[in-house]
Amino acid sequence: MDILEALADDLVMVAQPSRYTGGEFHYGKKDMDDVDFHAAICFPDLYEIGMSNNAVRILYDLLNRMDHVHCDRVFSVAPDFEELLRKKQLPLYTLDLHKPLHELDLLCISIGYELCATNMLQVLELGNIPLRSKDRGEEHPIVILGGPAVTNPLPFSPFVDYVFIGEAEGGLEQVVQTMRKARGQGYGREETLKMLQEFPFLWSPEKKRALRFIDDSFGIKRDARYQHYVVPSFKVAQDNGVVEIMRGCPNGCRFCHAGQYYKPYRQKLYETIKDEVTQYVDTLGYREVTLSSLSSGDHPYIKEMIETLNAEFASKHVSFALPSLKVNSFSLGILEQLSEVRKSGLTFAIETPKESWQLAMNKPVPLEQVIGIAKEAKSRGWKLAKFYFMIGLPVVDREEENQAIVDYLGAIWDETHIRMNINVGTFIPKPHTPFQWCAQLTPEQSYQKLSQLKKMINERIKGCKVSYHEPGISYLEGLISRGDARYADVIEKAYQKGCRLDAWNEYLQYDLWKEAIAEAPYNPEEAIFKDYDVDEELPWDSVSLRVGKKFLKEEWDRAKNLLLSDRCYDVCEHQCGVCSTAHQVVDVIHKDPLLEQKKDEKPVETDPLQPVQADTVQTVIRYSRHGSALYVSHINAMRNFEMAFQRSALDVQFTQGFNPKPKLEFVNPLSIGIAGEEEVMLAELVDDGTLDEEKVRGELQQTLNGGYTILDVLFLKGPKKQTLAKHLKGSLFSIDTKGKEPYTEILEKRLHESDASMQVTKGDAPHQYMVRITGERNLVKLLFGSDVDKFLIASKLTIKREKLFAGSWDTGYIEYLRTIE
Repeated sequence: MDILEALADDLVMVAQPSRYTGGEFHYGKKDMDDVDFHAAICFPDLYEIGMSNNAVRILYDLLNRMDHVHCDRVFSVAPDFEELLRKKQLPLYTLDLHKPLHELDLLCISIGYELCATNMLQVLELGNIPLRSKDRGEEHPIVILGGPAVTNPLPFSPFVDYVFIGEAEGGLEQVVQTMRKARGQGYGREETLKMLQEFPFLWSPEKKRALRFIDDSFGIKRDARYQHYVVPSFKVAQDNGVVEIMRGCPNGCRFCHAGQYYKPYRQKLYETIKDEVTQYVDTLGYREVTLSSLSSGDHPYIKEMIETLNAEFASKHVSFALPSLKVNSFSLGILEQLSEVRKSGLTFAIETPKESWQLAMNKPVPLEQVIGIAKEAKSRGWKLAKFYFMIGLPVVDREEENQAIVDYLGAIWDETHIRMNINVGTFIPKPHTPFQWCAQLTPEQSYQKLSQLKKMINERIKGCKVSYHEPGISYLEGLISRGDARYADVIEKAYQKGCRLDAWNEYLQYDLWKEAIAEAPYNPEEAIFKDYDVDEELPWDSVSLRVGKKFLKEEWDRAKNLLLSDRCYDVCEHQCGVCSTAHQVVDVIHKDPLLEQKKDEKPVETDPLQPVQADTVQTVIRYSRHGSALYVSHINAMRNFEMAFQRSALDVQFTQGFNPKPKLEFVNPLSIGIAGEEEVMLAELVDDGTLDEEKVRGELQQTLNGGYTILDVLFLKGPKKQTLAKHLKGSLFSIDTKGKEPYTEILEKRLHESDASMQVTKGDAPHQYMVRITGERNLVKLLFGSDVDKFLIASKLTIKREKLFAGSWDTGYIEYLRTIE
């Protein structure tokens, strides 16, 4: 299906059209002639969220490594694009091959949070796949759901064929191999599903128990670099490389689902981490890399790791970030290392304020330590600190909770006067945690407490910013995470009423959800507003994360008694049930020779990184843009060229200062939907003596995303630095009105007008007009008025810039610059 041809005139009218076009930079190629099995990975949220998800990156690579298998990508769509697909009667399709979803062999859906539930149904329906698995036939793909938010699979069960419990690496390949084997034996859908029943990690309603799959190769496999990776064409939510330095968490926070889901914790050695960072920087084009884990400060070499990475990558203007630092492992030295290239933030996840309550959570956050860190941070230049709390946690006194939070924050403010951003959420007791038996606050209770708390904080601390997670969203999340199989009907009804993208405030239709819940033939709220007895059967008991229920009960008892439990170790006394001869903690303490040596070194005072004086050459690049590149905004086109240079063997000179940027200049950028035959840019490249124009053209072409063709490259050899903008004479555009009015009438009228800024002549083709614009003036506004919708114009007409002129109307940029050199 050629989606650009089918939707070309309409794509510019939807928000962020490059969500739907594909054409991104792909690392790794598949021989499609050798492929006989088509899969797709779906994260059911908008593209910019899905492409930020690390599981999508991992699974895309994992399946594309397999012989004879191609894995594609698909995401949920915004309402405007859903309306367009329905209007055009086109199915939802994958992004690489533009393959309709119903033509796939396997659709893998990864659910990272509960409010993806209705999005999943949107993907299925738009892909022409029946919502319920019982209604699917031989012509439909097998649908497997996975991810951390489906460890209670019951509310999702009618919509999928299986639910994959646990980490996919290692297990998903077995599933695909079995499906290919079944096909080779001539088996149909039902026979294939029966074969898959044998995998203990695949859950279905017929199974008594499914066991979580654990990737035992994590942290010990030698090459964790990607063989297949897609770099988005526009800036997504997490627009950076992500290197998992540790999976799982040694701390036993009792409210935390992820801590149980990813047991046992497994850490990586520095050489593995460095290899992955190198790939992100040199091969994929990122200059920001997150060192990811649930608790990065618990990596035994975190300080030495960051110091060493900075030393190796700072010359390439690469910065590193950590998503989470526990107060007990907090170090301003670490933050300052992170800030060597760009300043990092200061964040404290407090959860609950009183020491006794923190003991119940198994997460001590001593007030004195927070004050000490904040004081020192402010003295070193940090101006803002972020604080996170939860209300409604078990064991916490409801009457005292708000005032205790205010007192905690007030004490920090009195000692530091650091600016504060404070966010408060409502606790959701998640399955498979020690708090799974507890009740959740009602939305009304949450609203009352949160609104009162916000007022109290603002009165105590002037000028702080207080926000809270919408209680209605927490209510919906709780219902999905703790509901039984009956709740599937509520999800489907909410979807049919129009609920989509429920995690987005601008799309959430809370009233429609409330209608669907009210219309249920039972009371769904009983699943979240009542306490469970520790001995009664729970809806999610058919899933085992390998953490024993006995252990969870003991931890619940310890919480009620305000007792702290020790962290996990490779040899510990918890007996939670996860560790065995097959599944073990991977702790690298005293096992990383490079960082162990770094640990013993005395700190050396170093001067800030000084710019290296290098020979450079100003390089003019002429290129065209068509196809998928038409739907990328100029700011993202600049990003794409920056990343292409980073991926190539071409070294771009950077600006100096706080936030260095590559020295690139673009001339008179085009709007979305307008093609360019001869666009021009200027780059200042470092010349090591081997640089030539053909090398630049070839290297850059290989590393650009789709839709760009490098036409010419010119080195400016003169002693004087040039800027392109000062030489711009103007642009020549061709416009095909396709006979549409009033556009043809307007252009016909312009034929007879004389204007120094614009000249219109007839083109050679029917309905074609040639428009010459002086300087950087805006074509659409000059022709059609300042109030016109430029995207509407681009959807109605075919507009192409044929040439940019420099110096005079007789010469293009490359020709002109050759004459003045």
